[in-house]
Amino acid sequence: MLDRCGKGWVTGPEITEALSDYGVFPHKEDVYLFTRHYDRDSDGRVVFSDFCDAFLPLDPCVATNLQHR
Repeated sequence: MLDRCGKGWVTGPEITEALSDYGVFPHKEDVYLFTRHYDRDSDGRVVFSDFCDAFLPLDPCVATNLQHR
């Protein structure tokens, strides 16, 4: 949904654009903070694994069950 070109990563502006297509209009600062928090190597890109980490539950048991769905 967010990575339309299939690169394996997204930038803040791409997240904003994709969400706006679904009627969600996040504040620029919120997207910046999300990207900064989950961008492990600080290159301005959120890779797929970083994105998954953002939305998986912290409880390992629940996370494993969700991943196996």
